[in-house]
Amino acid sequence: MAELLIRNSSAGFIKSIIFDKDGTLSNSEQHLLELAKTTIKFSKIKFKKLRVNNIKIFLLENLLTSIYGLNKNYLSANSSLAIASRDQNIISTATIFALFGLNWFQSLSMSQEVFNEADIFLSNKKDYQQNSRVLIPGGLELLNSLKDNGVCISLMTNDTQAGIEEFICRNKLEGIFDYFWSAENKPSKPNPKAVIELCKKMNLKPSECALISDADTDLRMAKEADIAIAIGFTGGWQNPPTLNEKRFIIKNLNELKIQRNI
Repeated sequence: MAELLIRNSSAGFIKSIIFDKDGTLSNSEQHLLELAKTTIKFSKIKFKKLRVNNIKIFLLENLLTSIYGLNKNYLSANSSLAIASRDQNIISTATIFALFGLNWFQSLSMSQEVFNEADIFLSNKKDYQQNSRVLIPGGLELLNSLKDNGVCISLMTNDTQAGIEEFICRNKLEGIFDYFWSAENKPSKPNPKAVIELCKKMNLKPSECALISDADTDLRMAKEADIAIAIGFTGGWQNPPTLNEKRFIIKNLNELKIQRNI
């Protein structure tokens, strides 16, 4: 086992660290901010084509802005777009659409179309692709240190497997992670059984692991799964998340150090 240090004080001994991705290792706020704005824009276009009046379009924009956590030029770290999976956000968006008289089939179909069209639009923006989902400062140094000291490194996210692969490729992290748990694995987070199943894949007990995330849902999941050390991270957002479920809290990844137990 290796000793995990937080600001040079021992937090305990572990064999593995489970990382959240967006907002913890990946600087995803700009990506999610652009996704929120683009999704709202395309939603308004579709409703205008349905000849919905301007008052209802205004109300639609306000509702979507609220559920996505959009506030001028930053996104709430506690919002659904920041925490929930793509499928969950499609459903929440469809629920808003249904408030405007569409049946559920129409609402869900339109919501899926909006997210797909937003993906295509953003993938063609060169400046967006260059600056999206880069590694948070201190992330590479921490990951390399963990690897050098024999700590098993896992990534648990509500992103898809394709999203994980894109993140790894963009940041040249091939060979760093030992295990993955995506939105396509079942159960998905924040179900505590997701952590338990991931630990089984690692052949480890939850009590031999630490988990770090920027979301209370993940930190509570870790506690309910009996993870030894739950660490809240607040440094991935302009407006830091409010975290109540953490055992420890850090603002910078360089506050974490690992020391091999000889």
